[in-house]
Amino acid sequence: MSQQDERVAYFTSLCEQLYNPKSPEERLQVQKVLEQSFPTFTDTNGLLPDNTATAIHSFDIHSPTDTASALRILLESSPNPYVQIFALGRLKQLVQAQFALFNQESKIQLRSFLLQYAFMHPDLVPFVITHLATVLASLTLLGWAEIEQYRNVHKDILQFIQASVDHRIVGMQILAIMVQDINPPSFTRSASKFRKAAGEFRDTQLLDICETAYKTLEALVVQHSITTNSQQQEQRLQEVTLNLLTKCFSYDFNGTSVDESGEDVGILQIPASWRSFLENPEFLNTLFKAYDEFQPPYSSKVMECLVQVASVRKTLFNDQEERSRFVMRIMQGIRNIILTSRGLNDADSYNSFCRLLFRFRASVPLNEMVEKPGYMDWIELIADFSLKAFQSWKFTPTTSMYVLGFWARIVQSMTYYQQLGTAVVEKLGRITIELIRSYISTSVESVPTRIEEGLDDPLDNEESLIETLNMLGQIAHCKYEASSTAMISLFDPITVQYQELVMTIQQQMANNNTEGLKEALEVIETKFAWFVYIMASFIGNRSAFLNSVDLDKIDSEITTKVLQLMNVQQNLQSQHGNAFMNEKLDLGFIYFFQQFKKSYMSESNGRDIYSKLSKVFGVSDQIMMLDVIMRKIVSNLQSWGNNELLVQRTLELFNELAAGYGASKNLRKIETTRLILQNHMATEFAFCQSTNNKRQDENRILYFQVLCKLLFADDNVDERAFYEFMKPFDIRFSNLGPLDSIEAFRTESTRRALRDIFVDLCGFISPLQTRRHFILFFEWFYEGDYSSILLRAIEAWSPDPIVNSLLLFFVEFVHNKSQRLSFEVSSPNGILMFRDASQIICSFGQQMLNKQQQDMSIMENDVYDLKYKGIAACFNIMSKCLGGRYINFGVLWLYQDKAIEDALSMMIKLMLSIPMDDLLSFPKLSTAFFNFLDELTREELMAMPNIPSDAFVYIMQASEQGVESSDSVIRGHACTAIYNICSYLIKEAEKAEREKETTSPSTTTTISTPSIHIRRRSSIAGAHWLTAYIHHQYPQTLPTLMFTVFNLVLFDDNSDQWTLSRPLYGLVFLQRDYMVKYINAVIEQQLPERRAFVTTVNRISI
Repeated sequence: MSQQDERVAYFTSLCEQLYNPKSPEERLQVQKVLEQSFPTFTDTNGLLPDNTATAIHSFDIHSPTDTASALRILLESSPNPYVQIFALGRLKQLVQAQFALFNQESKIQLRSFLLQYAFMHPDLVPFVITHLATVLASLTLLGWAEIEQYRNVHKDILQFIQASVDHRIVGMQILAIMVQDINPPSFTRSASKFRKAAGEFRDTQLLDICETAYKTLEALVVQHSITTNSQQQEQRLQEVTLNLLTKCFSYDFNGTSVDESGEDVGILQIPASWRSFLENPEFLNTLFKAYDEFQPPYSSKVMECLVQVASVRKTLFNDQEERSRFVMRIMQGIRNIILTSRGLNDADSYNSFCRLLFRFRASVPLNEMVEKPGYMDWIELIADFSLKAFQSWKFTPTTSMYVLGFWARIVQSMTYYQQLGTAVVEKLGRITIELIRSYISTSVESVPTRIEEGLDDPLDNEESLIETLNMLGQIAHCKYEASSTAMISLFDPITVQYQELVMTIQQQMANNNTEGLKEALEVIETKFAWFVYIMASFIGNRSAFLNSVDLDKIDSEITTKVLQLMNVQQNLQSQHGNAFMNEKLDLGFIYFFQQFKKSYMSESNGRDIYSKLSKVFGVSDQIMMLDVIMRKIVSNLQSWGNNELLVQRTLELFNELAAGYGASKNLRKIETTRLILQNHMATEFAFCQSTNNKRQDENRILYFQVLCKLLFADDNVDERAFYEFMKPFDIRFSNLGPLDSIEAFRTESTRRALRDIFVDLCGFISPLQTRRHFILFFEWFYEGDYSSILLRAIEAWSPDPIVNSLLLFFVEFVHNKSQRLSFEVSSPNGILMFRDASQIICSFGQQMLNKQQQDMSIMENDVYDLKYKGIAACFNIMSKCLGGRYINFGVLWLYQDKAIEDALSMMIKLMLSIPMDDLLSFPKLSTAFFNFLDELTREELMAMPNIPSDAFVYIMQASEQGVESSDSVIRGHACTAIYNICSYLIKEAEKAEREKETTSPSTTTTISTPSIHIRRRSSIAGAHWLTAYIHHQYPQTLPTLMFTVFNLVLFDDNSDQWTLSRPLYGLVFLQRDYMVKYINAVIEQQLPERRAFVTTVNRISI
């Protein structure tokens, strides 16, 4: 066996071990060996990796081109699929990382090799072809602009189409992957360049590709001119043909970065050059014929293609006749499918057909459909199909949304088109009533089956349910009175059953016999949950501009029904406790009240909504209705304290009721609200008791945010009212007992109690907006000496994750939102707060660093919660202090207060403890860090006596990484930090020039008066440490930053040009010589015929 054969056999064995490892450790070891043997040169700074362990079997590799050649040899020498997958995957990584380093000849040869390899091996398994096609797509996208041969995609694949059936299958699959990968939803880098390539691909290649796919489909369906060897080959050809057609029509024709083509509400913006292709009378006929002839799952793929075609823009067609014929063909095809039920026994085809109806209606206006001959019969067929679709919920659970969407758009259009004719309007009105009755009855009747068989319940997915029911509400408003009557006629009989069951429960409870009653009650109350959600959608879809007494009276009756049901349920619960509670029904009540508030709790709404309510319940205005809702909110908080979701929804409703100045004042007038404010820590509110549940913590924060809004809704709230509200917190602190030692803080009960207190306080202070209100809290907090408890708790607990809650409280405490921390000029409060902040940061930071040194493995298990979450909080505390503009740091520096120097030194240490990769891997951490860096570089970084050289390097590297970030917030902070540093360097340079010009040896005078600036800076060779680092120790820092920023400005497609321009001017000012070199290099890289033009433009701009 030759050395080449031995090498191939060795790597074949490694590839098999990679994809079939005996253990994860073996896989990692094999992966490391293979990566070293075929380097991509991404992490080696141009140096070869150490592969001495495999040198006897390794290829002679010194550059990315050598790696590509070695992978080619591996592909050519081994038919093993594992080898093919590895080689193609590694080749893709290499191309994406080092494409610019290949010369043009190598780029052309590599693409030609891949095409030839696919052509010579038509028997490749499909997933290998997919990998090969992704490499081709990457090559095409990267080299589209510069290599002409890359722009002949259709021509290159045409040789596959013209060869055997197997070759055609391979070619179609390659095209489908390339169409998909050349047009992804978004580009991670070089977006402008790649978007331009995708646009040119659309204009020059996509139509030819689509026509090729259509001709293949036509040959299969109409001409039957393609002979296949087996049924499997025929099905494979059907699959790749339909997949390619679908990819072509799913292309992002708009050229945006959003995948609008995949949205069910989108219109397909097909270019005008496709007009003749779509106007071909046989095009739609062929698609519908393919749907008739193909068996599932291929018939569903045809329907997916029809869904896209039905969404083409109206303006594509030259004249109305062509457009009319196109619409008529689709309507006729839909009619034939419904009449024959062809393919509708397949769930995917059925679902896709419902999507076709929805998308067709979205792209074709109602008036355009109405004027077509046979419309009345056609819409009757759709109505019958819709009724059957509702009843087929078990077969296709998701189709109702598309069917309701179709009819909702019909009803919406009836408002705008007044010339539809009486017959059409009456017909559509009758249909909507039947649809409402059928959907409600089907949904309600499905409840027992869903419970017995354990099927998915739409009530468990409230977001999707609300979206669907909103459409139902829009349909109901076509004939609102009749639709409401139909709903109530279905509601009332179940109400009778419910009352009978409740009476039976009361009788059986007396005999201690409730067997079977709980299950029966669950069925009925789940039915009622459906009704309450549907009633909410009816009321919530009330048009804001439509003020009708009749509609208000109907809604009044609906609301009365809901409140009557709620009262019966509340009475049952009050008599028997939590034994007969239903979560879905209570969630329905919350949603109903949210919709009622949206439609009827504003100053512009009339009082007719209360006509029936006042007779039955005595509720005659908003205040009384608010009281009803508040009683339900209190009941939920008491009864469902351990149910995080229901508590969350209840508090969201509470928050909505308190939103706005007028709403909060109205809510403040209610006795129930006043009782909550006086007893906000009542033991009945189980969710407020000690817990270690993150969702309940969020609920507690929201709860106290709402209470804060209500407390200060009264403009004249005084200290007495405030201190009365805070008394439960005083009691909670006092119940902790004497906390006179660190050990006392470390008891589990104290830890939990303090954590809960500060979680609640964090929620309470976050809505505070005015200085007067915040000062009340500030004085209470410091007068009660609770700040010292906070400091000692952090000292005792750090770096345990439980301390994060305390840090987050202090982040909110030092946040000067709405200038609420504007103290008087003579006030020491700002200094006091910063000293506490400094002590907190130093205490937490020192213990965190000590813990990391003692046992690094503990941190690695859950590094974010154990380490980075607390550090991020420290970054936020410091950035809020530095940016709040309420602390006089100059006084701290002048009197040599250690608080500022200790805090900044600890922040530097914490910063250095974070690897750069981790800094950018955790979004919250990186956002907090760059915000801190932004505030730090405004002044205080330069005021520090000195910083270690590794800290300076870290800051500059992080700034460069931040500028390259795709997050606009991080990029903005990084650019500002660079701008601040450059501005300081420019000022220092100008100052040195002035001193040099005005100072001479004969006039030099020694000044003995101390200067804050002299004391605050450390001199290195007579200069500020920042100047010394930049100009002497690390002279490449600014050129590197300039190169990065210039590249982003010139070659990257982004919306942050102004943000990038801020640091650019300072960098150019400081590095004029490098700027000239950079511009000359850019000019040299231009095509020869463009260099003169670019040079002229550069001279003009300079």
